[in-house]
Amino acid sequence: MAKHTARNSNVSTLFRRCVLAGGYALLSFVTALSISWFVLALSNFGYGLWHDIGGIEEGIEKYGPLNRFKPGFADTTRAQRIDLFQQINYSVHHGGEGLAQIQYQTPSSGGVQLLLRAPEIEHLQDVANLIDFLRVVALGAIFAWGLASVLLWRKRALPHLLDQCVGLAIWLLPAVVAVFVIGPETVFNFMHVQVFPPGHQWFFYYQESLMSTMMLAPVLFGWIAAAMLLLSLLLFFVFQGVIASRSRS
Repeated sequence: MAKHTARNSNVSTLFRRCVLAGGYALLSFVTALSISWFVLALSNFGYGLWHDIGGIEEGIEKYGPLNRFKPGFADTTRAQRIDLFQQINYSVHHGGEGLAQIQYQTPSSGGVQLLLRAPEIEHLQDVANLIDFLRVVALGAIFAWGLASVLLWRKRALPHLLDQCVGLAIWLLPAVVAVFVIGPETVFNFMHVQVFPPGHQWFFYYQESLMSTMMLAPVLFGWIAAAMLLLSLLLFFVFQGVIASRSRS
């Protein structure tokens, strides 16, 4: 009986240790994710690369001529598309500034055309507002992680990497399972409904939105998410290596 009680106590202690370590790992991963976003935003999220290898060029050639509102977009050059995406990227990271002024012109466009229609501008303004909020959250996470790291380092209580990985799985596994059980698309749509204001359009057919066409949404978002995940994991383990080396010094 005493052995059974001791075994349960050891398991409980191990579980609690991993959960606490997982909390720190989760904070580290959110910090890495935040830094990854800032880095990718400065590099235009690699749009030129995804345009070339991610099927976006082919999507523009297919759906650009079908747009009911804006002519000639399929004849834009690669450089024009990268510049247009960069303007959108800049705008949504600066409170929506300049969204209504983004324009393009091609031999078949019938003169200068504004890239975005009113519903698209409204949606991208919502995105800009969301980014403003998430920027505050990200900076808060980075500050909290830095403070926690310093305190744990001073106490020589930084959790072991294995405990962090197990703990991180304990924190994230239920959410990952829920996403796959419910369905990624259903979760994606649900999050949009919850995040964006009621009555604001967030789903656009390619035939009505050059914004969607030039991003081949959600294809571009998938490439960006993959890049963010890889960069975040790299930063996460770099953090662990740096902190571990400092703790031994």
